Amino acid sequence: MKKILIYITILSASLLLNSCSDWLDVQPSTDKDRADLVESADGYMKMLYGTYINLTSPSLYGANLTFGFVSSLGRDYVKNLSDVGSGWSAVHWSYNDNSIRGTYIDPVWSQMYNNIANVNSILADIDDHKSQFRTSEYGLVAGEAYAERAMMHFDLLRLFAPNYVGNEDVVAIPYVTSYEAARNEHLKARDVMKHVIEDLDKAESLMSEAGDPLIKQAQAITYNGKGEFTANRQYHLNYWAAIALKARAYLYMGDKENALKCAKKVIDEAPFGWTTEAEMAAGDKVMQSELIAALEVATLPDLYDRYFDSQLFILSEEGYWGAADNVHTLKIFEDANDYRYLYTFKKDGRGNNFALSNKYEQETGNSKAMKKQTVPLIRKGEMYLIAAECLAESNPTEAIALLRELKKHRGYFAADAGVADGSDANTIKAMVKSEMRKETYAEGQYWFFLKRTGVTVPDFGWQGSLTLTPEQFRFPMPEMEKEYGYIPSTENTEKEKSN
Repeated sequence: MKKILIYITILSASLLLNSCSDWLDVQPSTDKDRADLVESADGYMKMLYGTYINLTSPSLYGANLTFGFVSSLGRDYVKNLSDVGSGWSAVHWSYNDNSIRGTYIDPVWSQMYNNIANVNSILADIDDHKSQFRTSEYGLVAGEAYAERAMMHFDLLRLFAPNYVGNEDVVAIPYVTSYEAARNEHLKARDVMKHVIEDLDKAESLMSEAGDPLIKQAQAITYNGKGEFTANRQYHLNYWAAIALKARAYLYMGDKENALKCAKKVIDEAPFGWTTEAEMAAGDKVMQSELIAALEVATLPDLYDRYFDSQLFILSEEGYWGAADNVHTLKIFEDANDYRYLYTFKKDGRGNNFALSNKYEQETGNSKAMKKQTVPLIRKGEMYLIAAECLAESNPTEAIALLRELKKHRGYFAADAGVADGSDANTIKAMVKSEMRKETYAEGQYWFFLKRTGVTVPDFGWQGSLTLTPEQFRFPMPEMEKEYGYIPSTENTEKEKSN
């Protein structure tokens, strides 16, 4: 494997928490720097904050793994990066185009594994320094690190390997658990997912024992709490985030029993409320109270201007707008009374009347100012959709009830919320698909849904509805990894195990 940098590299202009402003001046470049940091709980927290900041890189969750490249691949926009130096390659899923690989694909691999090494530098000896921590902070720091490591590997698998079900024994990616530079063996997909679940189990257990403040009570999210490690837990990979990630991971594996168990635990026990229409109308377009986990992306206002207000990412070609004639927007939001339609889209304001998502254009004067820098990672609504999908065949009545509850909080006030009694499994699954697109619009998850379910990519007028090949759902591995990585063939791996 290409050498992995083992120290924290700051990729963002600001930090998650004000208390760590000095971290901007602490960029370890030697073993001594790291040794100084691990001598205190605060040092470990600074290292953890650094890893979150790395996630906010535009190459990762700060743009391209959320509202950027992967949302374009799922056709959340009519203009799929066609005017940002990538030609039509992104539109047609031509990943070997040099402009695509160098700009959108190779950096995901390199930056993710670099940050995995940074997380591993926290986990390497945190147990040996447990006595440095106050009562709950050890479990929170270690638990979040395990959850972060699992999330990154899981997304790398979803991006760079074939769809899991039916390809469990395909050699996929390395699962790296050390921060030293090494050639790490690429594992079969089933072994990668085994490690993902193990890390998420550890995360859940550690944060449960630590008494994560979010376990029983929702927290007010404001800048006022940014100096305290246990505040603003929705901007950490918290206890509930670990369980929600397990729901997502189990469903990807085809394990509906465990996916349902995890999703229902979040639905039934987590303290996340529903965002009201009044709150959305007042500017809460990310539905902050429903976020299980999110990142604070300091550059988000600038990124919004670059991608959305510039008309690079638009949802209509002809410039239509309104319930009657906005044919593209209403292919997603079939009901013009849907809150997500009413409050997360706008005209471009330049006379063209293009439909633009304004989910990331938050009201800067709002008292909950963190919203203007918020990019969702996991939200409450996805748990309802995971549970409904898992129940579609075994208990359609309960699946219908879950869909109705979600839709009633999105402005569907009819008694059945648009979900008819007696809906069969296929109807329920189609509705889950529709709601998944609306619920996670411009957040990246719909692309992974399309990959997992094998359904066609959405129709946008002349572009047509397409069924992609398996290779179009799989990013090519960087050439350097192909040349220098430890990538055994399945056949050789089986021979080694038999000897």
